[in-house]
Amino acid sequence: MIILAIETSCDETSIAILENKKVLSNVTASQIWEQQQYGGVVPDLAAKLHLKNMQKVLKKALTESQIEQKKIDYIAYTEKPGLVICLQIGKVIAETLALYLNKPLISCNHLEGHIYASLLESTKEWKFPVLASVISGGHTQLYYLKKHLDFELLGQTLDDAIGECLDKVSLFLGYTYPGGPVIEKLALRGENTCPLPLTKLNDTFDFSFSGLKTAVRRIIERKKLENNLTRLNINNLACSLQHTLAKILTFKIKKAFNEKKISTVALGGGVVANKYLTDYIQKFLQNETKNVKLFLPQRKYCTDNAAMIGILAYYKIAKAKKAN
Repeated sequence: MIILAIETSCDETSIAILENKKVLSNVTASQIWEQQQYGGVVPDLAAKLHLKNMQKVLKKALTESQIEQKKIDYIAYTEKPGLVICLQIGKVIAETLALYLNKPLISCNHLEGHIYASLLESTKEWKFPVLASVISGGHTQLYYLKKHLDFELLGQTLDDAIGECLDKVSLFLGYTYPGGPVIEKLALRGENTCPLPLTKLNDTFDFSFSGLKTAVRRIIERKKLENNLTRLNINNLACSLQHTLAKILTFKIKKAFNEKKISTVALGGGVVANKYLTDYIQKFLQNETKNVKLFLPQRKYCTDNAAMIGILAYYKIAKAKKAN
């Protein structure tokens, strides 16, 4: 089957074409340079740029895939969650294409797409049950799946997401948005020397990162007052922040292993591009569990993209066909 997928939940205009699970094209127009000056995503600007970029992205996706429009079997799009004004643009384009081509329309959940991104271009399948986590700029959530598409939400952030925490700390330090790559680069030259609070380590699976963000901000402000915000201190603070975030994530994963049967861990979202975090979790799984496979998306599929929506749609279609 040929699936055309559209992703416009935030500031990436993306269209992918898949043949079953194989990615034939995945074209994304990023708005990072336009949004950077505002320190985050401005919804109205994002919507305008989606409209501006959509036609050329669609044309390039079709060209790269070498698929004629009439060969497309399904149109998939991100329905939720995301910026409403941006989601609406993707929905209207998808509905228009589905009507024009007379093809079925598949609505998809953005967060589920991030999780299924770990199966893109993978030769292996998940072994159930699966513990899955979305770690991104807007979300930090933990799910349990006994079978495909059977999502049980175990916990989520009660305030800031991990990515938002990284973005804000980057801005506090005088760097740019997005903050994840900035903090990761600084941390490579630093050491874990700054004690930071391990927030929300209680009996639930929920997360909280606002307290950690505030603690880092106070350290930065104090160092500035002392005229001691040196390059070394900045690097060490970035390294300590990364380490603390990794410990919090691993704490929740360990809690899940203590309470549930788990055969696979699947991670998705922009922050999964951070190698320190994923290496930390991988090391935990190797040391503390037996025969548990960690599934990670390729780096190009960590941030928002339409290929993840396409593969999610593939599994939704397969499930519907099996039910019939």
